[in-house]
Amino acid sequence: MANCTKRRRLGSVVELPSGKHRARICVGYREDGRKRTMSKTFGTKREAEDWIVAKKVELGQRPDIGAGITLGRIWSAYEADKHVSPTTLRVYKWYVETVWLPALGDMDVTAIRPARVQSVLDTLTRENAKHGKTALSSVLSFAQQCGWIAENPLRGHTFTYPERDVADYDEDPFATIERDRDVWSVDTVIRCMGMIRGLPLEPAWLCCVGAGLRIEEALALRRMDVRRIPVGTREVAAERPDGTLEVVQEPIHFTQVAVHAARTGLEARKATKTEKGARIVSLVEAMGDRLWEIVEPMEDRKALICPVSAANQNKRWRGYFDAPSTSKHAPKKDGCNFRGRLYGLPYLPLSKMRNTHVTLMAEIGVSDSVNALMHGHTEMVERRHYLSPDTTSATLQASERLRLVV
Repeated sequence: MANCTKRRRLGSVVELPSGKHRARICVGYREDGRKRTMSKTFGTKREAEDWIVAKKVELGQRPDIGAGITLGRIWSAYEADKHVSPTTLRVYKWYVETVWLPALGDMDVTAIRPARVQSVLDTLTRENAKHGKTALSSVLSFAQQCGWIAENPLRGHTFTYPERDVADYDEDPFATIERDRDVWSVDTVIRCMGMIRGLPLEPAWLCCVGAGLRIEEALALRRMDVRRIPVGTREVAAERPDGTLEVVQEPIHFTQVAVHAARTGLEARKATKTEKGARIVSLVEAMGDRLWEIVEPMEDRKALICPVSAANQNKRWRGYFDAPSTSKHAPKKDGCNFRGRLYGLPYLPLSKMRNTHVTLMAEIGVSDSVNALMHGHTEMVERRHYLSPDTTSATLQASERLRLVV
């Protein structure tokens, strides 16, 4: 007879005379040795089983490796755990329910292998394959944390993604490459500055691309979190009354933001994402000047500089890039009158705009260590002077470059 390993049951599901299903789990033991249980009634057996898995995760009780848990069951527990932001969860939910559950949902999570995942990725577009793999890897890492698998089978494995069709570059090669890199060029940023003026999300965009803030950090900024400081002078040519030129000293001011909070899709203010997230950052001059122009007249020091809903910002931003409506009776509800204002620019999510700032700083020679600290990363370096980077100096270099381009 083959050796059998007894597997620990997560809980029990009993069908009631009414047709409903009662789920029951053990949550501990009394002093006399009797079990302490928790139960709940559901309409279907699947709902009852999913509740058992989610509740076990919540209570920190990990089932044994190889317990026959399916990817579908793991996803139910992942949703219930809510250890990622609501926005990220919505994105992952689309990829898991659209791509992975139809292909792997009934498969034992311990049986998922890179070759099987690769076969699914080969059926997707390049963009969906990359984002889909990220979503699945996050769920499998969660399964590893819960003890359902010994390790994430995707970690450390190199996957191939469908090649981009060369025809994709025919319409606008510059825009296509920028979308691929998730970064706008300086020229595109300058074009956007003229087009985005006055839009509700303009303040957030200025902070993301001008200071490298995360979108949730930009949406949490209040009037009191923005200030204007003098940082020196520069020589400029000025015209005298007689028409001749003279060199004069022009004062330079920077707009700074104090980053110490984030506003999520639930509209709640919370601490920044990382330990190094609380910081003071100077905006690149062109964006800083415009941001100060917006916030200076604000009288309420606690007022948000960008009151757009965090839960709605992505939809609102995406609408700016839609083709303008040609209807004479376009809807006038909130946000519709701004639709199409950025039409013609390569679309990037607002959350990706900080990548442009990171790239700009790297291109002008700002070290990776200083760059990381400017953007609130947790990367630590040994050289002590990097622990308090001179962001004003770095921003001055970036501002000079933008000023010359303009």
